[in-house]
Amino acid sequence: MRETVLLAARNDTKTARDRALLDCMLFAGLRCAEAATLKTGDVRPEAGRWWLVVTGKGQKTRKIKVHDTLYKSLATWAEHAGLALGAGDLPIFCNLTKAGKPTGNPLDSSVIGRLVAEYGNRAGLAPLHGENRLAPHDLRRTCARNAYENGAKLPQIQALLGHSDVKTTMIYIGADDNPDDTAIDYVRY
Repeated sequence: MRETVLLAARNDTKTARDRALLDCMLFAGLRCAEAATLKTGDVRPEAGRWWLVVTGKGQKTRKIKVHDTLYKSLATWAEHAGLALGAGDLPIFCNLTKAGKPTGNPLDSSVIGRLVAEYGNRAGLAPLHGENRLAPHDLRRTCARNAYENGAKLPQIQALLGHSDVKTTMIYIGADDNPDDTAIDYVRY
């Protein structure tokens, strides 16, 4: 799906913005509203790394280490948009004019949902409209599942997503979906 952005966006600035936006959900597990309200000061350098400080549901704040791929796409977008990551209170993701000039007006959740659906459709993953279209939350679940399948522990994924109950995280990663792979299969004496 990330490659579809390169093929479908109408200019380099839109490509940079849309890829960084998708990467926030795919590589940091952000909710749509969290990506929409992300500010330049929410991306912070600390101890030689970049971090996202995100306020999510219930006004809970969490700190997420920025994946290298996400950092590259955010830095590329920031360069195109004239933004300084780590400083100020400007919206990271904003609308663009048809010519690709950032307006400074933040994207809202409905625009983000439409973009995700469009790229999901172009990538052949889902229909453009209807209940089965690709949604931003699908990218968040993909992030969680990818982390789980690559060895992240359940509490780590729970912290990444900002879930207060691990049962919610288990639903995201489909931990109970495989009857052939249950805890009993790992009991050995």
